[in-house]
Amino acid sequence: MSSFGTTECGVSSKKYTFAQAKDATSYIGRSLRNMGLKKGDVIALVAPNFPDTVLALLGSLSGGLIVTPMNPMYTAEEMSRQLLKVNAKAVITSTIIAPTALAATKACLPPNTPFIVIDDKTGPIPEGAIPFDDLITRGKTLPPVRSNSSCNDVAVLPFSSGTTGLPKGVMLTHRNLVANIMMSHLTVSDLTRPTTSTFQEVIPSVLPFFHIYGMNGVILQRLTFGSRIITIPKFVPEMFLNILEKSKATILFCVPPIVLFLSTSPLVKKHYFDHMHFMMSGAAPLAKTDVDRFYEKFNIDPKVFQFRQGYGLTESSPVAFIEKGQKYSSIGNNIIGCQARLVDITTQQDISIPNQTGELWIKGPHIMKGYLNDETATKNTLTENGWLKTGDIAYFDEDLDFYITDRLKELIKVKGFQVPPAELEALLRTHPDVEEAAVIGIRHARYGEVPKAFVVTSKGKKPTEDDIKNFVKEKVSDYKQLEGGVTFVNEIPKNASGKIMRSKLKQDYKS
Repeated sequence: MSSFGTTECGVSSKKYTFAQAKDATSYIGRSLRNMGLKKGDVIALVAPNFPDTVLALLGSLSGGLIVTPMNPMYTAEEMSRQLLKVNAKAVITSTIIAPTALAATKACLPPNTPFIVIDDKTGPIPEGAIPFDDLITRGKTLPPVRSNSSCNDVAVLPFSSGTTGLPKGVMLTHRNLVANIMMSHLTVSDLTRPTTSTFQEVIPSVLPFFHIYGMNGVILQRLTFGSRIITIPKFVPEMFLNILEKSKATILFCVPPIVLFLSTSPLVKKHYFDHMHFMMSGAAPLAKTDVDRFYEKFNIDPKVFQFRQGYGLTESSPVAFIEKGQKYSSIGNNIIGCQARLVDITTQQDISIPNQTGELWIKGPHIMKGYLNDETATKNTLTENGWLKTGDIAYFDEDLDFYITDRLKELIKVKGFQVPPAELEALLRTHPDVEEAAVIGIRHARYGEVPKAFVVTSKGKKPTEDDIKNFVKEKVSDYKQLEGGVTFVNEIPKNASGKIMRSKLKQDYKS
């Protein structure tokens, strides 16, 4: 297996075998420690999906360092805030991100902070920066280092999405990451094929590495079991589909916007999936109709091509639930090793009856150590005996399959009734003229709040506001009607993991 490809760039010729990646990882760790970085120091990693981004992560961990991944789309001000919060001692970036990352580094870190740049061929490496390739070259001449990391040491510091408050550093330990890799793999071991001398799973990786889903849910998990990773720096439809076809991809990890794109875009052809046997979606809910649309478009047999929906959080490293391929609107059962309970929002008592909603709590070896330097937030999220309060509203059916209805803080309260935006969004997407939709709650003098929809229409379609409202009116209760109206938009704002940014929609509405 050492000669097999481990990671390669989908848009360039850069690639590594497993043997090369193993050696490079060791060299990088040696070089970083030789710069004066110590065990437990935090290194910021802010770069698109490149093979070298993977090596930067693994090399830093091998040197006993803590990695805080940052969104490459951040402004310098946003980067500075995270660099300060984690007390970063070094920064690794790429040439396309370097101007912004350098501005952030100069604004908040000491002048001698190591600033390391991956050459992505988009521009020059800034003067004074350390070329990433030099870490590998120098490391070959340095003695090996021991990370001396224990399983309970913090390994990575991703930041939570911030959709329900200010972003917080999530302390995930080596144990958290490894446990979740094994728990997830054991749960879906029947859907992945072992690496042999003649076979290797091929995975185009478009999910951002800075997000825990892309990092541990895809990259670290699949490399653990010998898969070949094709890195995709960002989602560009034509480039993505070209890689999907040429790589003969066997597994695809994605988010709902990509599933909807595959189901609706005329650019997508059936033969792109000739070698694929498994697709996983997570980070946001999908309706059964969304999955059915995919299968119907390509006339694919669900028994041959398995689709699963997963559920997780940054705080759970991330995977907590995986659906079994039978109820596509469900998140299924908690994965092996993960405990789950449903708690009544008002009474805080456990719910043991099917089809009653409550807050989902989970527990296991994959649950975070806590929030960095935020004892209050940690206590509000983790109970004394280790239960993580997810903030997600859910229920389970007679088969103990769970369903997420919405975020606790995103519920729309209409005349005292709770209206989950996700329910209305799934309904709106079934309208033949609607491509995407988002729903928020807006203030109402009589009802407290009412639902308001933002709709992206299908190409060439021009439904009216009344068309959309009447469509909904026929299918839901009176208090779920779109009394807040319908606004037609060009796109729905989403964060990097594909979640709808309702706070942005609310802000835009108020302005």
